[in-house]
Amino acid sequence: MISIVIGILLGGKFSTIGFCFIIIAPIIQYYVYEIKHKNEYYFYYNLGLGNLELWASTFIIALINLLILSLI
Repeated sequence: MISIVIGILLGGKFSTIGFCFIIIAPIIQYYVYEIKHKNEYYFYYNLGLGNLELWASTFIIALINLLILSLI
């Protein structure tokens, strides 16, 4: 929602919204998992995922969204 609102404010193109998502998603993940709930990765650790995999998946999903929204 935040990236959609910022993308609309910056021009409203789908590629702008995708670019905003690629910026906002890691910032929100950093705030929630590193500042607000520091060291609460227990659920992910039990699944066998570490910090590197979580950050990589965030960037990959953001890039996929940017690609899809750029092609529209």
